[in-house]
Amino acid sequence: MNTSFLRAALAGVALVTVSGVASAADMYRKAPPVAPVVAPITAYNWTGFYAGASLGGEWLQDKVSYPGGSTTVGPASVFGGLQAGYNYQMGPWVIGAETDVGYARPTKSLLVGRAEENWQGTIRARAGYAFDNVLLYGTGGFAWANFKLKDNVAGVEKTSTRGGWVLGAGAEYAFTKNISVKGEYLYADYGKATVGSVENKLADHLVRVGVNYKF
Repeated sequence: MNTSFLRAALAGVALVTVSGVASAADMYRKAPPVAPVVAPITAYNWTGFYAGASLGGEWLQDKVSYPGGSTTVGPASVFGGLQAGYNYQMGPWVIGAETDVGYARPTKSLLVGRAEENWQGTIRARAGYAFDNVLLYGTGGFAWANFKLKDNVAGVEKTSTRGGWVLGAGAEYAFTKNISVKGEYLYADYGKATVGSVENKLADHLVRVGVNYKF
């Protein structure tokens, strides 16, 4: 066989092989990268109107002063009520307002007098920090309550609705897009009320749990 022809054939095969390898390497370098799979973000949004109901316990704190002495009484009662409000979320921060009304009947009779609390309610601002579907918040504003007070010695009785201030804190957990539960503590101060010769310094403590529906 002609040596020159053999050399030319081998050179052609080598050229084709090198060209194929180079083309394959070039195709590998130009292959588009595979996009990573990212799980969707499902952060809970607290913005919106809501309404619900609550149940708990209330302790009337009544410092009774009368001629010759003073004492503090703390009768307790079961509390039930309704609430409604609005939240607005900005990043993890949540601000809003809430109003509520409820009924409890903590009552205490002493030798000198008697104190009883009935209907009550609040109008409060709320501000808190959200960890996705968990909200921790503080709250404060205006409180009102209906009291029946009596001076047993003078036989004088007075029923009135008093205003005051309220502060508290709570936590709320959203089970679903619309339903959440909360636990809350409130302290309300209603100032002093005098009936006959008896002075009552009125305040109460409220601990309750509630269920809310967000619209």
